[in-house]
Amino acid sequence: MDIETLLRDLAEEHIDESLGERPEEFHRAADLTVTSGLVFSSPDALEWFTCDDVPIGTHPVHVGVVRRQDTESGRELALVTMALIPFAEPEAIAEAEFEDAFDDYQPLGPDLGFLWDGTAMDALRFDGPRPDAFPDLDAFVTHVEAELATADPTGRTPSWVDVTVDERTGANVLAFPVNAGGADCYEGRDAEGRLVALLFTAS
Repeated sequence: MDIETLLRDLAEEHIDESLGERPEEFHRAADLTVTSGLVFSSPDALEWFTCDDVPIGTHPVHVGVVRRQDTESGRELALVTMALIPFAEPEAIAEAEFEDAFDDYQPLGPDLGFLWDGTAMDALRFDGPRPDAFPDLDAFVTHVEAELATADPTGRTPSWVDVTVDERTGANVLAFPVNAGGADCYEGRDAEGRLVALLFTAS
């Protein structure tokens, strides 16, 4: 099984079209360095839930995207509606049982979603070592918004931005344009209970 087939199957199974849009295209975004619990949230969420059972290390992130035209500006929007972090081969993930990692509201958006771990969040929001380039969260969000608004030579806008925020650990943030108010996280586990994937959806 290839990764795109897996992503399409997961989108069909876990994205309720009455709540969110199923992706039209899929991409391998970037690698995410995980040093602590993982969060998919709005930049300034007042509450969030952490996926703690994540292997420490650097992992690929795949995203599902829908492209829409902004009615006011006419600019193309490349909106991320799902993200998958695999820890096993697609065949193993396809056989896994996916369950809600948390049964509560996880704030997302309305325009941006951050996939980041506790180290990256601390660096931008709390008392972790502050990155030299970003004195505060507002400066970071301004940078991300500018990057996401910059089209490539073909006129297509990006669907993610990858920024390292802690040079000591390599912790980074993957920032996505979204059109959603909440996020869900599903843990995929094999028959032995081993975590083989995390699936995040926007709704």
